[in-house]
Amino acid sequence: MKFGKYLEAEQVPEWAKMYVDYDGLKQIIKTVAVAIEKRGPVLTEERLSLLKRASTYLGYDSLATGSPTAAGVEGSSVSPGQPPVTGGNAAVSDSAPDSNRALQGVSADRSGNCSRANCVKCSHFRSIVSASPQIAMDMSAGNTGKVAATSLELAHGANIKIPLSAQDSFTESVRQRRAPISTDCISADEFKKQLDLRLPEEQEFFEQMEQELIKVNDFYRQKQLLFSMRLENIRKQQRIYDEMLGEELEAATLRARPPPGKRSMSQLVDRSNTGLSTPLLSSGPSAQLRVARGKIKRAMLEVYRGMDMLKNYRILCYTAFIKALKKYQKTARWCDGTDYFLHKVDSCYMATSDLLNGLSAQVETMYVNRYAGGSRSKGMSKLRVNTNSTSIDHQGSVFRSGLMLGVSLPLIVRAIYEANLLSNEQRVPYHRQLLQIYGSIFLVLIFLLLFSLNIMAWTRAHINYRFIFEVDPRDYLNSWQFLEMSSFLFTIASIVLWANFALHIDHNSYIFVYVLLGVILGLFLMPVKAFYWTSRRWLIKSLWRILFSGFHRVEFRDFFLGDEMCSLTYTFSMVLLLGCASVNGWSDLDDVCNTTQWWSNAAFLMLPNLFRLLQCIRRFADSGDAFPHLANGAKYSSTIATIWLASANRIVGGTTWRSVWVASAIANSCFTSLWDLLMDWGLFESRTKHRFLRSELKFERTWLYYAAIVTDVILRFVWITQISPSFFSFGHAVHSATVAYVAAMLEVVRRFLWNFLRVENEHVSNCGQFRATTDIPLPFNPPTTQTLESEQTHNEFEHDYSSVTLGSPTSPRAAFIPDSP
Repeated sequence: MKFGKYLEAEQVPEWAKMYVDYDGLKQIIKTVAVAIEKRGPVLTEERLSLLKRASTYLGYDSLATGSPTAAGVEGSSVSPGQPPVTGGNAAVSDSAPDSNRALQGVSADRSGNCSRANCVKCSHFRSIVSASPQIAMDMSAGNTGKVAATSLELAHGANIKIPLSAQDSFTESVRQRRAPISTDCISADEFKKQLDLRLPEEQEFFEQMEQELIKVNDFYRQKQLLFSMRLENIRKQQRIYDEMLGEELEAATLRARPPPGKRSMSQLVDRSNTGLSTPLLSSGPSAQLRVARGKIKRAMLEVYRGMDMLKNYRILCYTAFIKALKKYQKTARWCDGTDYFLHKVDSCYMATSDLLNGLSAQVETMYVNRYAGGSRSKGMSKLRVNTNSTSIDHQGSVFRSGLMLGVSLPLIVRAIYEANLLSNEQRVPYHRQLLQIYGSIFLVLIFLLLFSLNIMAWTRAHINYRFIFEVDPRDYLNSWQFLEMSSFLFTIASIVLWANFALHIDHNSYIFVYVLLGVILGLFLMPVKAFYWTSRRWLIKSLWRILFSGFHRVEFRDFFLGDEMCSLTYTFSMVLLLGCASVNGWSDLDDVCNTTQWWSNAAFLMLPNLFRLLQCIRRFADSGDAFPHLANGAKYSSTIATIWLASANRIVGGTTWRSVWVASAIANSCFTSLWDLLMDWGLFESRTKHRFLRSELKFERTWLYYAAIVTDVILRFVWITQISPSFFSFGHAVHSATVAYVAAMLEVVRRFLWNFLRVENEHVSNCGQFRATTDIPLPFNPPTTQTLESEQTHNEFEHDYSSVTLGSPTSPRAAFIPDSP
């Protein structure tokens, strides 16, 4: 893999703009090569004057004396009888071609360096370039066998692989490597003088390098300051927690027996840091302290992850500078300029600051002592982000998924065929309701299969969906694992559906529905650390937060999952049908359980939109911003009104209700379509390269955006099929339940397309604000600190940290802020 591709693949997506523009530097180097080729061997009067001075500096005197005495230059054709070239006003003599050949002998060595014999700078730079991958590996965590195993690969300079955890020896390695010749570089004034006499393209290259170095240093410094401040917050939180825990232990001691002597607070705290329970507190700390402990632990893990990303940012940027200088040296062969700028890179703040290494060491020590029982191996295994899951081959998952889906499709076809026979023979009177309930289950499973394709596309486009959804980066489902899990559930459902209809069980065959629901819910809810427990727990918590919308601070995952549920209203309505069938013993369902004529069915259809409305109100209450939160709430209110009017049209009937419903549905479809395109997808920006789109696109094929726009608007009006089902079925008699199911499936497809651009737009927003880490709410924050964290959440990079002062609480109990619902 070329380094440019590796840099693009391994960089933090939200920080992409702040990395070295390696591709841009390569383009400038190409223009340098073209300019050198076009210049050819022609020497102007100004160049001859420069050559006289440069030859003396480099150790050649052939141009000054007219004799071929340059060490290491063989075959020079400069005649000894030629008069010397003197002064800057000397005319170009007949010996100019010979002088040109002398110049070529100096600088045209194919090795990429100048031809001066035993050039220390060239040989040193060559060793730096060949060793730079190994130097990068020296930054990797632990310097273990993995480093040695990949060092041979790295020595080739093309297939660099830098582990995601950087080691503390980076700055020391740079200092030791550069120390022998750090005083041998030309001065800044001399560099500028020589640069002014070189090609304009070369001057552009070094100007761009200077800008990139300033950008990288500033970004690194600000991020380092941010993590330093967050760590200071965590340290204060931990001290408050220790004091409060010590108070509880002391109170428990006094209740148990009078203390023979007053124990120190540190002794009491040290007894409890390695575990949550002690003989005095057999049930562990109070609920408040347990919540506080979990938040502090999460914050510590997150700030360490941020520091780890910043270390790798430093490695990648440093390596990019080395690679760019290597390519320039090979093209322009100016060893003095290359060596000067290399020394500048080595002496910049990013390469010399040890603060980040010290901060990481502090986090490691604190976490190991407080949350890993003193075991460093256990603590580091929790702190480090495991990247093996992203690099291993998932051919096994692909094969198993394909096998399961291939088995499922024939089973579904056979089951539908058998159900059609039941329709003719009327052997099972409730087969239509069974198909509707099965259809609602398969609607969710198909949605999961399509969502795995969403994850694949986001991963390929370097969209950081893990950060957006706030999943644990140390343990999460990748796209292939998600596909395999969805395929497994889909296969189970297909087998049960086939058994229900193909085994010709005429009586009590509805029991298969309960078996299927029991298996799916059992696998989803079982409290066992198996079958992707971390991801299941994340989803359970998220669904719980949606169920109590309005009582929790709303995060992206909350309203994203709420929107997903809005596209599964058909499944919500089947919950009512299943309950009615169960209560009535699955008899006379056509008459007793015609739920489409019930007002309670409208209530079930409204539920997802009601959740989203409550979330919008909560976001307005938290932020105070009427737009977009109240406007978004109006959108869901209009959807709720449309659902109610559609139910009124079915239940009451009449031209008036039908007209009002159609008018409301048209207005709602227009409203929601515009919101999709303008707000959720962020399209139709002005002055963009691609018309009607936005300035920054993550997916390569722009025609997909236009196709998504048209498809989304059309599918927003899919409710029109319910006005006249026979018209859209080309005159054939189609049951209204079938039309409703097809409309529900089309809504799932629309949401599948919506997901691509909604998450992409959120990622673009995070990139614009350089948000790559989550601000974990801390339990004991003083108001000033909470304000700081809130501002950093909106924009980590542009916040003015110089004016921030961290307050400290007057007492541990007074500082405690309960976990807000």
